[in-house]
Amino acid sequence: MPIDMRNRLLVGLLSLLVPALAAADDPCLTGASLLGDQRALVALRDATEAACPCASYTGGAELNRGAYRKCARGVLDATIGSAGLRLECRSTAQQDIKGAVCGAVGKVACGRVRAEARTPITCKVRPATRCTDRPGIDSTACTDQTYCSDVIDWTAGTCIDPRTNGPFGVGIRMITFTKQSVVNPATPRPLDTLIWYPAPAGASPIEAGFGAVVDAPLDNSGGPYPILMFSHGSCAFPNQSPFLTALLASYGFIVVAPPHPGNTIFDFPACGSTTNQVASFQERPQDIIFVLDQMLAANQDSGSPFFGTIDPSRIGMSGHSFGGLTTYLVVAADSRFKTAMPMAPAVLGNPVLSVPSLTMLGKIDAVVNDDSIRHAYADALPPKLLIEIDNTGHYAFSNGCFPSPDCDPPVTLTQAEAHAQVLRWALPFLKVYLAGDDGFRPFLTDPAPPGATFSHQP
Repeated sequence: MPIDMRNRLLVGLLSLLVPALAAADDPCLTGASLLGDQRALVALRDATEAACPCASYTGGAELNRGAYRKCARGVLDATIGSAGLRLECRSTAQQDIKGAVCGAVGKVACGRVRAEARTPITCKVRPATRCTDRPGIDSTACTDQTYCSDVIDWTAGTCIDPRTNGPFGVGIRMITFTKQSVVNPATPRPLDTLIWYPAPAGASPIEAGFGAVVDAPLDNSGGPYPILMFSHGSCAFPNQSPFLTALLASYGFIVVAPPHPGNTIFDFPACGSTTNQVASFQERPQDIIFVLDQMLAANQDSGSPFFGTIDPSRIGMSGHSFGGLTTYLVVAADSRFKTAMPMAPAVLGNPVLSVPSLTMLGKIDAVVNDDSIRHAYADALPPKLLIEIDNTGHYAFSNGCFPSPDCDPPVTLTQAEAHAQVLRWALPFLKVYLAGDDGFRPFLTDPAPPGATFSHQP
């Protein structure tokens, strides 16, 4: 089929796939046009791949890098001004094409990190043999990346993509730990706790609902591992965010998520009552601390599958919504916690985080008060980071999406789009500040990629 005819067909397809774009003349990837521009650029890339398959450009006069660019520009020209892409995004799309490796035989997308530069993260298409470190510049050949724009936005020049699993497989176990209730001391409180952990690479079969292999053997080759406690939201459950908890395990974290009985989905609708909310406020911190104690005891027990696998000097706390409030409470109560990661947290009073923290929120959250979260961030001690994700709300941090203004695709981000933004920041923060891996520090520098506002104080 002639290229011009293919381009016309692709424009028609784009007009069906891409939502109507904002009429504003704001620059590409800003303001009210941000989400439409992001999706239009993704759709353009898909259309370009359909018309100009990257793998087919293997060298030679008709299949070299110049031939690829000519084909890709044809798709771009046919799309600009249509329902597919705004004119204001032409330059951005052209840069995307320029930074593609298609047809550049023997060359790679070379990520470059220059910490002291005004623009610390850059990428060039160059021979792999020339993608080498220089004084003050760390270079990495990103052989799995086709576009320099992805190397910059999604790998921060490191070639590690936080949206994809790490080097380990993922296992999961459920262990019931029983404690006494704080509110009713004579009442036992069983905590059916989910634990994600590193498993051998390629472990299977993966249980889709957990993102992990049930009772897989634990791979201790990278241990002992940091441990991250996770507290679920109000009327939720421990497995509410496997997009995050399972992925963290694949990068060498043990993630432990107990339930908070009386305030889980299985207690609905009473879980949302004032009585249960007040009781949960008292119970939750002790649930987390008790389960951590049990995990550290298992670390010393030669009969436990977690024997010798946990580093007790690297303990982190995280949680979503009411679990974010629980994060504030736990870190204030227990000095063993070295990092905090509250996500769309409920804020009560004036919490002050005194450990390295990453606070995340969705800018259109209708469940908790974003300004209260910003105030809590302002009061936290450095080092601290605040990530405000555009076009999403309260449920960006869970796998579930409750139809609401907070989660209303395509008006808002889809769950996959929101999760990508969460992972872009959560994994690097935990790798740097909990695992002690400075190789992820380039992710935590300005400027932030489009889609989030980044504030930080080292």
